[in-house]
Amino acid sequence: MSDMDPYRVLGIDNSASDAEIKRAYRRLARQHHPDRNPGDSASEDRFKSIQSAFDEIGSPEKRQQYDEQQRFRGMGFGSGGMGMEDILRQMMGNTQFSSHPQSSQPKGIDIELGIDIDTEIAEKGGKIPFVLSRLRRCKRCEGRPSNSGLSCPVCAGRGVQRRESTVTVNIPKGVEQGHKLRLRKMGNEHPTGLPGDLTLIVRIDPGEDRRWESNRLIQTVAVPYTTLLLGGEVKLTTPTGRKIRLSIDAGSLPGDRRRIPREGIGGSPFDIELILEEPGPLSDEMYEALERLRDMGL
Repeated sequence: MSDMDPYRVLGIDNSASDAEIKRAYRRLARQHHPDRNPGDSASEDRFKSIQSAFDEIGSPEKRQQYDEQQRFRGMGFGSGGMGMEDILRQMMGNTQFSSHPQSSQPKGIDIELGIDIDTEIAEKGGKIPFVLSRLRRCKRCEGRPSNSGLSCPVCAGRGVQRRESTVTVNIPKGVEQGHKLRLRKMGNEHPTGLPGDLTLIVRIDPGEDRRWESNRLIQTVAVPYTTLLLGGEVKLTTPTGRKIRLSIDAGSLPGDRRRIPREGIGGSPFDIELILEEPGPLSDEMYEALERLRDMGL
């Protein structure tokens, strides 16, 4: 797509789980769909940007490719349409190729990936399978140059080829959002040297109407406008599954927060954030009441 950050377009952090990405996309696509905003060109452009952003990171495979490209841009390599194999080939023979320059033997490039888990696995631990796409040493030439001078027909002379495999990782009990698990020698392989390492960043799916801000869990609660003005109570279910009533002070505003102790994932605190509830269809009586309030200056 363009140079716009798809995470920013969808209003999420790059540590969001794949499920959060899908939820953010569905919510924004509904909000800005042309059928709901006829004749609104700005909303139509926004809808196209949302769709394009989801095309970039909407699947685990596309997301891995996008994140990988961004990391290499951060290392000073422009994308230019290059895949990781092309970057690897460009770096061949460079003493800075290894991600561990102190090693006397070259190593493949390390991989950093997010792994999504639910709250139950976060609290109790368990084994999680995931699909890992990485560069493996070419099965045909085994990374060795051809004596005939011809490139290997399988890897085109790169010495490595991208292959997928299913890997199972053990998630420790009580793991936190953003925790890093390092799997040695599970990164990209080098044509003639040692494999790099794989670092998995734990992403705990916070669930519907929740999100992470760094390591802080935020739960949004939709409140009617009249309750914000006059005060009252709303019902909600905490991440622990407990149903509670939250008291809303009169004069509250959308965006106000309240911290709830010991009701977050693993008994941690979490924040309640008030948002304005979207009203349903208004009756004639409601319209008349609103008009009277408007005439009174509200």
